[in-house]
Amino acid sequence: MKRIVTTILATIFFIASSMAQELMVREFRPDASDLSAVVHQVADANGNPCALVRLGLAVPDASFEGDIIKADPKDGEYWIYMPEGSNWLNVKTSQYVPLRYDFPEAVKANTTYVLNVMPKPQEKKGLGDVVPVTLPARAAASIGGMAADQGQPVTFNMIKVKSGMYKMGATPEQESHEGDEQPEHWVTISKDFYIGETEVTQELWEYVMNSNPSVIKDPQLPVTNVSWNDAKEFIRALNQITRVRFRLPTEAEWEYAARGGHQAGHFKYSGSNTAEEVGYWYINSSSRPNPVKSLKPNELGIYDMSGNVWELCEDYKNDYPKKDVVDQFGASPGKNRVRRGGGWDSENVDQLRNAYRRRVEENMRERSTGFRLVLTTD
Repeated sequence: MKRIVTTILATIFFIASSMAQELMVREFRPDASDLSAVVHQVADANGNPCALVRLGLAVPDASFEGDIIKADPKDGEYWIYMPEGSNWLNVKTSQYVPLRYDFPEAVKANTTYVLNVMPKPQEKKGLGDVVPVTLPARAAASIGGMAADQGQPVTFNMIKVKSGMYKMGATPEQESHEGDEQPEHWVTISKDFYIGETEVTQELWEYVMNSNPSVIKDPQLPVTNVSWNDAKEFIRALNQITRVRFRLPTEAEWEYAARGGHQAGHFKYSGSNTAEEVGYWYINSSSRPNPVKSLKPNELGIYDMSGNVWELCEDYKNDYPKKDVVDQFGASPGKNRVRRGGGWDSENVDQLRNAYRRRVEENMRERSTGFRLVLTTD
């Protein structure tokens, strides 16, 4: 047991801090259908109408250099007015290396341009931000009446999510949204944390609890038919085995990780704008949970945050605050906790969106509900 603790903590604290991440331009184009430059016209110093560059960048502290007449934050983006003929822009933030972008052609008056930027993908170096947790071999019970492999350890991966800021809730790329996703607001995640690469599998549940509540049984399926209370009992048992602090994610941590954290690509679902690429739901699930890691991961290398099984969060389901917050947590006691991400039986694909919220009673068990672990080091 001591060896488990030492291995986990040594791996976590050995990971060196990295250089600030770079931004890259994903798209720059004039949008003839967008009349914002005309409807919300701004004039330059000579009284001539400006071009409008709509910069998609969800950080609260961006500043700009170039021939800029006016720059305003607006609904998860920045509206930057520039005189006709301007051909470059510098973007500066506290989270990223400054970006200079030279336009393919000079901007024109009364024209709206779309400029989307995203974090530049980082080269993976060894384990990097992945922490493997291995529980030693021990006598196993059975899964689905079949004896599990005897003498085999159980390994699962935790993915590092770096601290940062993001807009939580009904942001523009979420398109349709529910009332409980409003107001959208800035949330600061003040500390790095580690989140499960996948949902808790039946293999891991069986190792810790010596039982399996899932209706369809297979070691590499997510454990299902567990309540919030069941998940907490499992975590208490796992923490006794490992002597480190696993827990459920807060709702704010869950959404930050689902959106890709500091590498967010601003997708509707976790890692894509196409649900079937990253998540199982009514259309593609064959009416059952599916093996973890069988679809595309999101920007951080996390699987199945959209679809497959609903994922339980630590919080009570509270209304969102009307101001920016640090380490948001639904602490006001109530009847319901929160679950996120949608499940294999979701008939409405909107339930797989990053911002979608759903309530769940603490003792409620459902065949499409599971959970994912978070590991903290403080």
